[in-house]
Amino acid sequence: MFRATPNRRAISLIGTPSPRCNRRISAQSSTFNTLQDSGGGQLSENPRGSVFRNRRHACAIELDWMSVVSRRAPGLVPHVYASGRRLGEVDVGWLVLRRAPHHIDSSSHDDCRKLMLAAARFQQVALDIDRMTYPIDAAFFEWCMPEAIEADCPGPGEDVLARLHQDLMWVDEQSPRVRCHGDVHFDNAVSEVPGGPLLLIDPLPRIANWAWDAAYAQMLSGKEGTPRLVPLLAEARRSLGLPTGDPPALERLETILLGWSSMLWWAIKPFRRDDPWFAEQVRWYLERLASSNSP
Repeated sequence: MFRATPNRRAISLIGTPSPRCNRRISAQSSTFNTLQDSGGGQLSENPRGSVFRNRRHACAIELDWMSVVSRRAPGLVPHVYASGRRLGEVDVGWLVLRRAPHHIDSSSHDDCRKLMLAAARFQQVALDIDRMTYPIDAAFFEWCMPEAIEADCPGPGEDVLARLHQDLMWVDEQSPRVRCHGDVHFDNAVSEVPGGPLLLIDPLPRIANWAWDAAYAQMLSGKEGTPRLVPLLAEARRSLGLPTGDPPALERLETILLGWSSMLWWAIKPFRRDDPWFAEQVRWYLERLASSNSP
């Protein structure tokens, strides 16, 4: 238990890996903000209190990456004041972070451009960081795609699964896999003041095509009005001197990754299935991929 204090810090608690983490998915782990009163009871909002961001069922990989990136790239993640792997007698990773309570608008083109630039910067910084990562590979999709099909995913999911290995081979031919942030979405982009520099939180780095961060964010937390994120990430990478592969292949790359991301989120985010707009997006992306020419 931590007591609220009037400084500008946050505490993130990182628990031991859950079965979901072991399956290389972070999406349904719970991140939430709470405040604790001076008596140690349930939290009520106190403008003088610090925000404690309690990360449950998260992987300790976040502890390592937040600490390393904070040192190597100040201004890309919230400043890490301290970290550790135990609290008293309890095996639990923890971080003390500078408080950054403000979020961005997923329908704002400007905000989306800033998010993709932050994702590109993370990929740039991660190039030579030798820490644990998870692969986005055939086994990953052979797990989530059948689950999506079983959950009545709209569109030709079976056709997308059948061509997975061909499409994956084509994607790998376009550009080398990189270390992605792995959990880029609009709730994982924060700032200390409204409109301030954008900071990324909760990294769960994946070895994947560079555009995976964008396709992941598009289908996890995109909404009607969210611009296309893959071209924005390509633009951001080019501005940093990072490769994006053959420009004419970008649209096909986007088609494949959005189809895969659609099936991932249909499988593991059941509450989104009730959103007619999201269901139609999933159908459209899968039909687009299934009808495209095989590599």
